[in-house]
Order: sequence, then structure tokens, then C-alpha cells
Amino acid sequence: MSGPSASGIAVNISDVTAGYRRGEPVFDRLSVAIRDRQVTHICGPNGSGKSTLLEICSGYLRPWAGSVTIGGQAAASPAARDKRRICRTKTALYPHMTVRDHLTFASRCFRTEAAIAMDRAWRLGLERWFEADARTLSTGNARKLWYVMCTLGDFQYVFLDEPFLGLDESGSHILIDDIHQWSERGAVILISHTVPDGVRVDRTIDLAEVNRGDH
Repeated sequence: MSGPSASGIAVNISDVTAGYRRGEPVFDRLSVAIRDRQVTHICGPNGSGKSTLLEICSGYLRPWAGSVTIGGQAAASPAARDKRRICRTKTALYPHMTVRDHLTFASRCFRTEAAIAMDRAWRLGLERWFEADARTLSTGNARKLWYVMCTLGDFQYVFLDEPFLGLDESGSHILIDDIHQWSERGAVILISHTVPDGVRVDRTIDLAEVNRGDH
């Protein structure tokens, strides 16, 4: 994980209007700045735009107006893609590929050693399922595998969408340790309704408030 940006701003959302259907914006001129070396908790009721914020920061959902930058780079740019990791709530695994094959594949995609991925999966208790097909995994183990795959390689900014769903106590403790280590060198954006005890949150952003101009 590389160091923080020179400006100290990890994510800058400036006057963004965005949504999925024209005339029905989820965000209307939303402006939010998220700083480096912090754990930022994004919360809000259903429909407030938590998943939409993740997608505009991922670069896949392009704003109708305004700009989104990650470490000073446009969110949709290859440079921003290299700097960030996105872990969505819904897993996307190949049902007939083994856990080991998933970890090897993800390691190649992120240009990192497969042994590192295997070690992280082992820490999460997945070693018994390394040769098992993904379709045979429990919900919790599938989410552990997905989490490891999405957070490999060298990055500065990580977006985690409801990462604690389905995790056991041991897995949650490991995730909390990861979050704190990443925030010391970059920025963690934690999107969730609630935050478990033990997570050190530096700032909370309620999208129901900022999206109506109370920021």
C-alpha cells in the first residue's frame, strides 16, 4: 500500500449529480471530501445513495455533472483504478472454480504473489476449502474469499461495502485489523448501516444529511 496523496484528500466529490435514470438523480450537486489516513464511515437509510457513492467512486457510474477524483485522478481513469480497491456487498465468484484457483486468478490480475493471497485466506480460516468449488462454500466463507480477492496488491484507497455481513467473530477481528492498518497508510471508506465495536472511525458521513445540502 502506497503513501497518502500530496493534498491529503483521498476522495473528492465535487458538485456531482448522478443517478441511473435521467430526471431521477440520486445525488443532486453532492460535494464531499474524504481525507487520507482516516477510516470514513458512510451511512444513511436505504435509498440515501450509499451504493451509488461506491459506484461513482469506482468509475463505473459516470456523473451527469460534476467530478469525482481518487487521489487527484479522475475516478474512471486507469491511474485511479491502480490506486483503489472496491469490495462490493454481492460476491461474484465462478461456481466451478476452486478457492485456490480464485486466489491465483485474482493475484495475477493485481500483479501480486499468490502466496500472499493464500496466507491471507489461511488467516481467515479458508485453508480447509482451498480445493473446494466456490459453489460449495457457505455464505460466510464465500464472503471471506471475495474480500481477499478484492483487496490484493498495492493500493492506497479501499472501499468496503457492508464487509462484515456474514463474517464470524474471528473473521471480523481480522477485518478490523486490516482496516486500521490500511488507514495508517491511505484511506478506508467503510459503507455500512452499522459499525462493529472495535472499529476506529475517524469521521462519519450521513448521506441523508449531506445530499440535501446540510454539509
